[in-house]
Amino acid sequence: MHHKGQPNGVLRHNLAWKKHHSLKSSAYLFFVGLMGFFVGVFLVNWCKVSVISHCGLKGMCCKEIRLGPEPSPEMDAPESETEPSSLKDKDDFIFVGIMTAKKFIDNRGLASHRTWASNINGKVMFFSSEGSSSSYDVPVVALPDVDDHYPPQKKSFMMIKYMHDHFLDKYEWFMRADDDVFIKGDKLDEFLRGINSSQARFIGQAGIGKADELGKLSLTAHENFCMGGPGMIFSRETLRRMAPHISYCLQNLYTSHEDVEIGRCVRKFAGIQCTWAYEMQQILYQNYKEDKGSFKNTLKNKEVQKAVSLHPVKDPDYQYHIYNYLRSVRVMQQHQREVQLHRDLAAMTEFLEDGWFLPEPSLSQKPSLIKFRPLNGKEVIPWEYLARSIFSPFNNNPRRGIDESVKGALDELVNQIIMKVNKNAHLRGRTIDFKEIRYGYQRLDPMHGPDYILDLLLTYKKYRGKKVSMNVRRHAYLQRTFLPLEMKEDPGVVPTKEGFGVGAKVKSWLHKFSGQGDSPQLINKRNEHIDIIMPLMGRYKIFQRFMNNFVNVCLLPQENVKLVVVLYHAKDDPDAFKHSLDLIYYHQDKYGKDFIEVVQTNSEFSRGPGLQLGAERCHEDSLLFFVDVDIIFSSASLDRIRLNTRRGSQVYFPIVFSQYDPQPVCAPGSPHCDCRHTECVLKPEDVSEDAGYWRLFGFGIAALYRSDYHAVGGFDLSIRGWGKEDVDLYTKFIEHYYIIFRAADPGMTHIFHAIQCSDNLVEAQMVMCINSRAQSYASTSLLSNQIYNNHEILRRMEMHHINHRLK
Repeated sequence: MHHKGQPNGVLRHNLAWKKHHSLKSSAYLFFVGLMGFFVGVFLVNWCKVSVISHCGLKGMCCKEIRLGPEPSPEMDAPESETEPSSLKDKDDFIFVGIMTAKKFIDNRGLASHRTWASNINGKVMFFSSEGSSSSYDVPVVALPDVDDHYPPQKKSFMMIKYMHDHFLDKYEWFMRADDDVFIKGDKLDEFLRGINSSQARFIGQAGIGKADELGKLSLTAHENFCMGGPGMIFSRETLRRMAPHISYCLQNLYTSHEDVEIGRCVRKFAGIQCTWAYEMQQILYQNYKEDKGSFKNTLKNKEVQKAVSLHPVKDPDYQYHIYNYLRSVRVMQQHQREVQLHRDLAAMTEFLEDGWFLPEPSLSQKPSLIKFRPLNGKEVIPWEYLARSIFSPFNNNPRRGIDESVKGALDELVNQIIMKVNKNAHLRGRTIDFKEIRYGYQRLDPMHGPDYILDLLLTYKKYRGKKVSMNVRRHAYLQRTFLPLEMKEDPGVVPTKEGFGVGAKVKSWLHKFSGQGDSPQLINKRNEHIDIIMPLMGRYKIFQRFMNNFVNVCLLPQENVKLVVVLYHAKDDPDAFKHSLDLIYYHQDKYGKDFIEVVQTNSEFSRGPGLQLGAERCHEDSLLFFVDVDIIFSSASLDRIRLNTRRGSQVYFPIVFSQYDPQPVCAPGSPHCDCRHTECVLKPEDVSEDAGYWRLFGFGIAALYRSDYHAVGGFDLSIRGWGKEDVDLYTKFIEHYYIIFRAADPGMTHIFHAIQCSDNLVEAQMVMCINSRAQSYASTSLLSNQIYNNHEILRRMEMHHINHRLK
């Protein structure tokens, strides 16, 4: 068909032009699409490939772009497993130089390096004398031609010169401090962010000298210096002006105090002096309340909580203590934030009637004193009354002094309360200070956490407008919510300890020759061998009961254990020695000598030397279980012994359930007793409060490795007779920084026996013996019921007054 009005040639030309134009457009679109594809690939791989030189550098790209408000730091993505947390999000903000000496590098310096130094937003280096170094990779600068003699004037000036020569253009701020300082990196960063670093600044706690030094430091009435201990801070401009003149300052010293001379040098060449701000006493904090420092008694004080640096911390171990405490405070704050977020989400879900969000019950519940609803009277959780003493129904002594752990918890609570009410104090023009707790109540809800009701005496101070200062009382209703339960799988295997000597080397060569390499052998902790050590003198019938339990729990189930009995001769019961020996031989013949061993001794009985004598019969790497003949244990207890011990780091001191005297407990029809035999006895599996008590003060039953026993020095063999040797060993493990795993073991029961306190015991042992005997008689509730049911006892005081009046 032809188009009207167009010749055939023109029509063909137009069709050919359209076809050519269509092909050209298609090629153009294909080219644009191809270029778009390559640009897209380039952008997608922008953060994966260092196409541009700076993109491969940390912190220069690969940042997620978000729409809306900036997320809070607490909600950021988790840290990469390959990147140390100490290097995350750091920039070149501040350089901290710590002045130290050779003898302090690997104690104070090491403690600082492993604790607070990792939180500094910049770099920390330690400056010492010529030839100094560290055995633990502490970053040390050995200053040439500098020694450790006191006063360290040259060392201090040369440290500042080193900062200027090597790092002036890299960092905004520079701090000089002593090696006994603790610096809070987050607070230091927050403090300096609000100050202009391009101006000359010399920041520190202003000093003018002690009272007896006034007029002797060549300072006028308007001149000062920054105290060196808690730290002095220089801006980059201050260091630029002052450092080139350090040689002059060293040649013109007026005093022996290096911080005074640094202040003089800054004043002369930088044209400024240390800030007079009164607040610096709280920011760079010098501890005058403790003579020896280290903040052992003042760590939880309000001013210490707010400080940027703490000085002095002479004890390196306390650097770790402060560091761990501040981390625990941080964890607590994060937990409080998490709880509040869960509560807000639960509230919004309820308001929107949207079931999309499923709240965590333990975190989203609103504060309430009735979270736990008891079903009967026995489930009601009683309150303990707090005043100057604790009045508690849970202790045999219903009125007793407040424990240190309770004092610490109350101090922590009060600090949180005061920090919260004073959070916006500067806006309101008032502060509230804590004075004392008048009285209070506490209880422990095992499902949710502790509850407190406190009557607080506070001081209200208004400093804006009309100034007011007065005491006020307030009631505080507080709850501390438990963290959610976390499960961690224990592989149950540990590597064996490498041996020494020719035998160990030959064994290692055989492993290599067989193609097994140097990989250590693994021990299955769930089936690890246990050597049970028990000293014994006399008490044959009790020993029979122990052996029956040992047969049923260990020998018949073929547990991987061995019993070592250290058998003493009993002068007052010579037949017991022979009968006990015959019983051991009988079981050796029946079950084999590999499971039972006897060590005979003629020495005077003493528990500590007896346990050590038995332990020496075992291998150096043996897992030992120190036990008494009065203990009945279960197979579950053996599992806990294996899993709760770690060679070189952790020992297990179980809390044993101790039975009361059956005579007052076993009344007719008592569910706690077995009276089928000639005499009534308490059931070993009964761990109720009427049948006995948990022996919190007993440390004689223990599980530990023989190598750890020797590492801490073992028992004090000079202790003879009953008691005290176990407390001594327990203390040694604490002093050697072992982890003490201590918990109630429901499988271990101390069967009641009458306690005889010998007249030969020393005073401390006699007190412990008498207290143990009194504790084991009966429960407080049983004794109180007996008194309430005996009207003669209740009316004894009344009758005494009546008889006295009649006379």
